[in-house]
Amino acid sequence: MYTRKRIAFRHFWPFAWRTVLFFGLYATAIVTLYVTTHWPYLTVPFVPIATIGTAVAFYVGFKNNSAYDRLWEGRRVWGSLTNASRSWGMMVQDYITNLSATNSVTTAYLPAHHRLLVYRHLAYLNVLRLQLRSRPVWQEHHGTELQLIDHISAFQQEKIEDELLLFLPKEEAATYQGKANVATQLIRRQSAHLRELRAQGLLSDIYHNELERMLVEFYNQQGAAERIKSFPFPRQYAFFSYVFVWLFILLLPFGLITEMAKIGGWHVWLTIPFYVIIAWVFNTMEVVGDTSENPFENAINDVPMSAICRNIEIDLREMLGETNLPPKLQAVDNILM
Repeated sequence: MYTRKRIAFRHFWPFAWRTVLFFGLYATAIVTLYVTTHWPYLTVPFVPIATIGTAVAFYVGFKNNSAYDRLWEGRRVWGSLTNASRSWGMMVQDYITNLSATNSVTTAYLPAHHRLLVYRHLAYLNVLRLQLRSRPVWQEHHGTELQLIDHISAFQQEKIEDELLLFLPKEEAATYQGKANVATQLIRRQSAHLRELRAQGLLSDIYHNELERMLVEFYNQQGAAERIKSFPFPRQYAFFSYVFVWLFILLLPFGLITEMAKIGGWHVWLTIPFYVIIAWVFNTMEVVGDTSENPFENAINDVPMSAICRNIEIDLREMLGETNLPPKLQAVDNILM
């Protein structure tokens, strides 16, 4: 997630310089050819081109709105995970008690049970974050927004095995090796742990049901995030948006020459700067939609899952009474991951 009000030049220029250079060279070649030859074939009425531009603007606007909906849904999923995680931390400590226990030795381990359930949940969140940031098979190339992140050492992806060891005992962490969906297995282990506590009399039937419902809620939100991750933005919308934008861009200089030539004299050369500006605007609208389609790709405009996970960790560990807490993640180069 980009944190500054205005995007720094060094961040958007890598997206823009190749196309700006192409637009400048393309317009210069056409205008030079027109000035030297005065071919009538190089001029077309501006009205049909303007009509195409209007249609393209509506189409790109629809695509960008749809792409933003995917981004915003991803953020809502992690907002729901944040709220549910805080509830989980509270319920674990208040529901798992020795009020119904008959074994005094068992009740002595209550803090350990609280800690393990909370820490296993923190492992779940961080594993889910890493799973969502894995590159999908249908992503054909690494865009510039991904390359910028790859060059910042603070944003290098961790390994799932290392994240598990941060929160879980080595013996338990080893049991998740080779699992296709580690996050799913962590929630399954949470459920088994609750069943064991219920059998020991540390968790009443009502409270057990409440905590199980929380686990189901985690599965619901995980499924919503995985739906966004595994189902790309429909290619028919994305591809034809790209085609229409570039069709308009390639036709535009011929219409601009017609309008500038009406003024006469050197004004025909104004086709070049005006064309570059208009073409850049339309191309940027297209790129903005592309960079918003997939909110979990470890890119500049993504949902800041690392920061969210860290905030949840601080909240839940404070609930456990811990004081040696990690700091909140800060933006690096105006990017918060």
